Amino acid sequence: MVAHTRKTPGAGPLRSVKSGPVNSGAANQDMQFLSLNLPVPIEVVEDSAGRPAAVAIPPTINNRPTRSRRPAQQQTQPPNLAAQKITAINDLWQVNDEWWRERPISRRYYQITTQNDRRLTIFRDDLNGSWYWQKGGD
Repeated sequence: MVAHTRKTPGAGPLRSVKSGPVNSGAANQDMQFLSLNLPVPIEVVEDSAGRPAAVAIPPTINNRPTRSRRPAQQQTQPPNLAAQKITAINDLWQVNDEWWRERPISRRYYQITTQNDRRLTIFRDDLNGSWYWQKGGD
């Protein structure tokens, strides 16, 4: 059987796509999934209400460029400090999901700004009490 398809509308001529029997057993055995955007464990100091007040940033995070609105000569902190005070909580949200699985998800996310104007998304795992940095859109 031959079907015709376009990649996107107006993207050029039709191309043929052949379909036939699929050996799904062999393909599934060779298929491995790679997790992307895994959270990084971090140390967080909480205030009396349980909100993050300071974050200990691992060197892997510290090596990323700082998004600062201030010129470099005005920055008072060296760029490679491990612990940073949290100057703002820009957003927060709760995620409770996959309650039916052996390991459900219950997390409180915070989008924060640190004293060196870095924006990070961190979360507290409500099931184990640990804090994590969510790599990605920061």
